[in-house]
Amino acid sequence: MTMKALGIMALFTIAMISIFNFIGFQDHHDEIVWAIGGALFLVVTLVGNVWLFIGIAQEEPWEWIKKSGGE
Repeated sequence: MTMKALGIMALFTIAMISIFNFIGFQDHHDEIVWAIGGALFLVVTLVGNVWLFIGIAQEEPWEWIKKSGGE
């Protein structure tokens, strides 16, 4: 499930970067409103990736902690 989650995250990230470029943020990076909008867009991308990973992979990434005798 971890590999599936990483693949879907990659597709999501590619889609978000495509939207970012289509809108034209790179042409307006020196304008404060565009800069704040771009920063918020990147935060949404990051939170979306984390949400996707946790939603798809669920407990699998943390199973190694249980197997190794940690907490």
